[in-house]
Amino acid sequence: MITAQSPLRILVCTKMDLAGALILNTLLPRLADCKVMVLMSEKTRPVENTVPELAEIKFFERDLPMDILFPLLDRADASKARLQTFAALSARYGITIESITDLNGPDGEARIRAFAPDLTISARFSLIFKPNTYDIPRWGTYNVHPGALPRYAGLFAPFRCMLDGSESIGCTLHRVDKGIDTGPIVGIGHLPIDRRRSLLWHVVNTYRPGLDLFLDMLDGLRRGQEPHYQAQDFSQRQYVSLPGAEPFAQFKAKGLKLLEAAEYLEILSGFLPPDMAMPGAVANAVANGRGDACCSVPA
Repeated sequence: MITAQSPLRILVCTKMDLAGALILNTLLPRLADCKVMVLMSEKTRPVENTVPELAEIKFFERDLPMDILFPLLDRADASKARLQTFAALSARYGITIESITDLNGPDGEARIRAFAPDLTISARFSLIFKPNTYDIPRWGTYNVHPGALPRYAGLFAPFRCMLDGSESIGCTLHRVDKGIDTGPIVGIGHLPIDRRRSLLWHVVNTYRPGLDLFLDMLDGLRRGQEPHYQAQDFSQRQYVSLPGAEPFAQFKAKGLKLLEAAEYLEILSGFLPPDMAMPGAVANAVANGRGDACCSVPA
């Protein structure tokens, strides 16, 4: 029998990048009555620095926001912006946002046990939970996976959906178990694919349907309702890692874009207060890009 206590203790695990900031901007206002701790992954994979397209994506998803835009905003008064940086979110909601690398080691486990979460939600975290950490919360650990499971298990699922010609990108809320993307499914939300828009636009918007499913589940848990699960059909599972040169060439041949400059700047503008223009350092970095391997940016 599930019974709620007040305030609930929620551990939120995400990544220190643009999509992670958007995830927290979605979740934290809805968790304002909870005790929240945020753990942030900064994990990168070696291939992200060797495949040109992946290096481009890393720059715009992580390096530019974290190294250029967010530090500028944190030195200014951006409190009236629609979206907040990590530092601003920490101050606004009075929560701890910490970086973590060794999730399942003695230190990581101790940090989670000390917080004693009722529930853990992982979205774009990149670190894999093991039983010693995913079994800590009394209501379990859940993951928001940016792909429809079981078919789109693994990495870069929005890219794969667009390359496959799918009509939508699924976002799966599932309970974490001892496998990778193998746990029982609570639900799958969908983001319609707009082929006029870039991969990056789809990536940062794919998580919202899964986050909505989590928030609906949380409301049910508060009322004492157990989640309903559906076991995965592993005969349909296709686990894929990050792509190499050939899939990116196929993506480009289909007329699809990984990034579009105006669209990207529109996303970033949500972090600016109404009276602030896009900082020149950011606009110049977007205009110059990091080469033309993947991005549709003005010269």
